[in-house]
Amino acid sequence: MLSTKITQIDDKSCNIAWCPLNANPNTVALGTKDSGGVGFEDYGGELDIYDFNLGGNTPELLQTVKTANRFGALAWSTVGIIAGGMTDGSILLWQSRELLGGDNKPTNVSAHKTEIKSLAFHPLAPYKLSAGGSDGHVSILDVSKNPPTTTGLPSLSASEVAKIAWNTQVEHIIAVAHADGLVAVWDLKQMKPWCQLRSPEGVSDIAWNPTQGLHLVTASSDDRNPIIKLWDLRSSTSMPLATLTGHTQGILSLDWCPHDETLLISTGKDNRTILWDLFTLKPIADIPNDADDQSQQIDQALGDNSATSVYGSAAVAQLKRYHVQWSPLKRGVLATCSLDRKVQAHSVNGLVTQCGRPPKWLKPSSGVTCGFGGSVISYGIHDKTVKIKTVVEQPKLAKASNELELSASVDTIEFCSKMITSSVIPGEKEIWSFMQIIFQANARSELLLHLGFHPETIQKAAADFTEKEGEVTAGVSNLSLNGAAMTAQTEKAIQDALVVGNFEAAVEFCFKTGNLADALILASCGGSDLWQKTQERYFVSEGPKKKFLGIVNAVISDNLDSLVENSQNWQETLAIISTYAKSEEFPNLCIKLGEKLDAAGDARNASLCYMCSLDVERAVKYWKKQLEARGTNNLLALHDFCRKVSIFTRANPNAVLEPDIAALFDQYAQILAEQGLLVTAAKYVKSSPELKDRLYRSRDSPQCLAAMGGRPPDFPFDMLNVNKAPAGRPMQKRPTVKPSTQKTQPSAQNGTHKTLGQDNSTTTPSVAATSDDELPPGWIALQDPSSGRMYYANQTSGQTTWERPEKSIAKAASPSRVAMGSATTASTPSKLATKYGDGFVTSASHPALAEQYGNVGTSNPYTEAERPGPAQVSQINKAPVSGTFDPSAIPDVSVDHQPTKNALLELVQAMQGMQLSAGDKKQLSEGEKGVAIFVKRVARNEITTEVSSKVLSMVDALRSSAFSTALTVQTDLINSEWRDHKDWLKGMKNLIQLATKKLQGR
Repeated sequence: MLSTKITQIDDKSCNIAWCPLNANPNTVALGTKDSGGVGFEDYGGELDIYDFNLGGNTPELLQTVKTANRFGALAWSTVGIIAGGMTDGSILLWQSRELLGGDNKPTNVSAHKTEIKSLAFHPLAPYKLSAGGSDGHVSILDVSKNPPTTTGLPSLSASEVAKIAWNTQVEHIIAVAHADGLVAVWDLKQMKPWCQLRSPEGVSDIAWNPTQGLHLVTASSDDRNPIIKLWDLRSSTSMPLATLTGHTQGILSLDWCPHDETLLISTGKDNRTILWDLFTLKPIADIPNDADDQSQQIDQALGDNSATSVYGSAAVAQLKRYHVQWSPLKRGVLATCSLDRKVQAHSVNGLVTQCGRPPKWLKPSSGVTCGFGGSVISYGIHDKTVKIKTVVEQPKLAKASNELELSASVDTIEFCSKMITSSVIPGEKEIWSFMQIIFQANARSELLLHLGFHPETIQKAAADFTEKEGEVTAGVSNLSLNGAAMTAQTEKAIQDALVVGNFEAAVEFCFKTGNLADALILASCGGSDLWQKTQERYFVSEGPKKKFLGIVNAVISDNLDSLVENSQNWQETLAIISTYAKSEEFPNLCIKLGEKLDAAGDARNASLCYMCSLDVERAVKYWKKQLEARGTNNLLALHDFCRKVSIFTRANPNAVLEPDIAALFDQYAQILAEQGLLVTAAKYVKSSPELKDRLYRSRDSPQCLAAMGGRPPDFPFDMLNVNKAPAGRPMQKRPTVKPSTQKTQPSAQNGTHKTLGQDNSTTTPSVAATSDDELPPGWIALQDPSSGRMYYANQTSGQTTWERPEKSIAKAASPSRVAMGSATTASTPSKLATKYGDGFVTSASHPALAEQYGNVGTSNPYTEAERPGPAQVSQINKAPVSGTFDPSAIPDVSVDHQPTKNALLELVQAMQGMQLSAGDKKQLSEGEKGVAIFVKRVARNEITTEVSSKVLSMVDALRSSAFSTALTVQTDLINSEWRDHKDWLKGMKNLIQLATKKLQGR
């Protein structure tokens, strides 16, 4: 057994009191209870002040004082006063500082006629001292006065006072335990009992919860029923909240740990000193007793000798502990007094962890931890609030991202113009110039201007053009091109051909004589075949001499592909296809021109051609090379890359990014999330399921959900039940959580590119129905480890249920609702049974108590196997109600409820117009949520007229400054309607509190 003893003071049968002063945490006062074997004529006692020297040295006697009588009780105040309750009924008072300095003369107060059995200084008012005598009389002393004044309480029992305990939270409440089993909780303001607890088995000790003013424990001294009862005075004064069983004989003393309210220590006649865990209501361990070793030695020495075994048992009985007390300052340290005249100090720091969790004093009093989204959470020993701060490690990146969100959300063309002006990296201006052109309404015309081809300028140059003198080869009147003047013979031959309608012969005469212009005019009259042949013959003859004819030939013959293949000037070629190409062929021609430039090693200009085709996959390759040249760890370079791609994809929303590009976006989104820019990160995350899930579950969950399209992401991990199945029940295989089958089916237009100057067409995605063997999205099946039964958990909301959730066919959401993130998952809440049969609230049905003391009740008729979880008594199939407060979208209600709706909206509007702190704004936000849910539920006829009238009377009371009336109505609503209406009552409570504070302050 683990040893807990730190030190020991021998030969002292005494009462003990720890020093509560921070300057002397190891000091104790001992008041003797017997003569120590001096003789029958000795009735005197001794007050000894010891330093336990818990660091490892032997205890040191600091001071000793002789008294005329022995001590029946002892107490030490936080102001340094030591009080001794004597066997003759008097109370002796010492000032500890003066006593240690040598002044050992006490103040004597005659308070009782019989022995003082219990003393207690008030923890909140240290000059108040209570005393209880063996005759059942209780007196309250004010030791701040000289002489101290005494006030007696009315007598309720003639039985001796076993223990007096002041309430740890309320100054005028005190509990008095009598040996006959009566425990009276007194209200000193009214000077009458607030309540009475009766235990037929008798009471030996009591203690208040150090942090909860309505929780009390009582110890039974009866050997037939040695139990400890835990009472919640709010719930019942006739039936305890819980009962602790472990001792086999009567309990002599107990104490509630002042540093951890889940720990209790008790000692009894059975030689056991038990450390209790009030969270599980079970013993943690026994404090080792010297009797454990000595009993074994006696048994070995006595063997089977029954005669001497009686004396051996008596010897062991002398080792019993009769008193136990926690140190008020040293965490985990307690003192014990035993019948073998030993006072011991023990440390339970090693034992207490056997309950499976550390005690409060081992938890860090201050700390810092880092969380998702750049959050740094800190708490301190003096400041009771938890501080959450977002730390930006990359301020330049965060600033650039915020500027991008602000400017790019206004107008894309204007944003591109700003980027053209601010770009300093070579090639960036050209990229952003082309980006700006893409979004222009007349994109092709703008592209011609950007490439340097201005139609107005060209038109003006043609009008003002004059050939230089001496360079004229033929006058305007001479229509023959590069040919000589016609002879009479030639003219006669052409004329004869025309007379008979033979235009082909006439054209042939013109070609042979070099009169090409005449040939073209004549061919235009001879039909389409002759016209086409003449054109081809003309381009073959004159094309090598005049380069512009190649353009004319490609346009007339609709053969721009050949023009691209033979391109010598990419800008001129891009301008030509921008002018003459059809909308459906323009993207392919731009891609072909870009590929020609790529093959020639001009990746930069090739990317510009790809941009004109809106080919995201090809365009971003050059940008990725730029990023790699600057380094993927260069955060600003990564920001520039993602900025270009995200702006460019606005022109082609249906484009799918390649995995390597999507990975860069995920990297960028992760960095943004680390700076606390969660919503912005949600806009850029592409393929990382883990990051999507963390953003969805972050503090900005609604905004992140809207940024990711309004549909919750699939849970990225497999949830496995690692608990052991109960014996005799085979572990059932958990159904696999299948990914959602809802996919967007692209339309026929999705496969085509948007051309310059054209609008995008959007389609609403369709939602595929789930298969019959699938659970609804977000639900998984698990196995309960205690019963082996299957239950179902929602990974999104945290809801659990024994009933298999029914799937519903989801309707396709409109784009506006998806953008607002309004997609919700319907769930079926269930009412839980609040009582198990004892008629009182127990920890099994009280969430707050269950969290503090564990889920065990005193009268629970169910066994573990029969009730593996909360009992469901009914189900309410109600659609969820949104708490979004939008005054413009408040639904209409019936005439009966209209005054209540108007009054609530006016109250919210009044609060919005007031000067509010950060805390007030949070309260108002919760209040608005409550009002929104209330009105929507009224519109659904889910709230009765009676409840609505109470809400109206509460608001009217606030208007007339009857704040107490408003509070009374609010309390009545919470007590009577909480189970069915807690969704809006929570917010309404915040609104009423805020209104009361603000309206009272005016």
